[in-house]
Amino acid sequence: MAEQGAPQKYVLCENRNGPPTGERCLKKLTPGRWYVVQTLKGQEEKTIADIRRNVLEDDEDIFIMENEKMFKHQGKWEPDRVNLFPGYIFVVTRRPEEFNQRLHRKHRTLKLMTVGETITAIRPEEEKLLKYLGGEDHVVRYSEGFRDGDRIVVETGPLKGYEGEIKHLDRHNRQAQITMTLFGVETNVTLGLGIVRVI
Repeated sequence: MAEQGAPQKYVLCENRNGPPTGERCLKKLTPGRWYVVQTLKGQEEKTIADIRRNVLEDDEDIFIMENEKMFKHQGKWEPDRVNLFPGYIFVVTRRPEEFNQRLHRKHRTLKLMTVGETITAIRPEEEKLLKYLGGEDHVVRYSEGFRDGDRIVVETGPLKGYEGEIKHLDRHNRQAQITMTLFGVETNVTLGLGIVRVI
């Protein structure tokens, strides 16, 4: 798994009488927007490691969104992570044009996704939802709840409060399907949800 640490939030202090002091200033950098690089499915982690090593700057970040599900192994349910959006890598930057140039110099076939000819960040409401679901480590954790008649109540996990968005419940495989949008396009995603009791 490629390291997915948070981007640097501070810049070097300026020294008017010489070079930067190397100390961290208290003033935080303005967070960048979320952009997407599309790559081959199954190559996401390798691509992230290479971009992190050769392209990424200190105030930028790169990661995949992961999804924690439960899988049955030798009769026991065990948690594991899968890619929430296979083939999609998220990049956080305040300089998308410059990042795209750096990326293209190292990887001729990769670029930030565009709408038409314009490099475009994902929509603010999409970014807000992904941040809520994935938290700081960009992992949508496993949720648990119960069923009361036709009503699903989520007690723990990121799906708590999003019960109305559940389109389909697969209780046997401990999964729930919801509809999300990316660049305004709806896509069905399956998240981990265990129903621990029925009332």
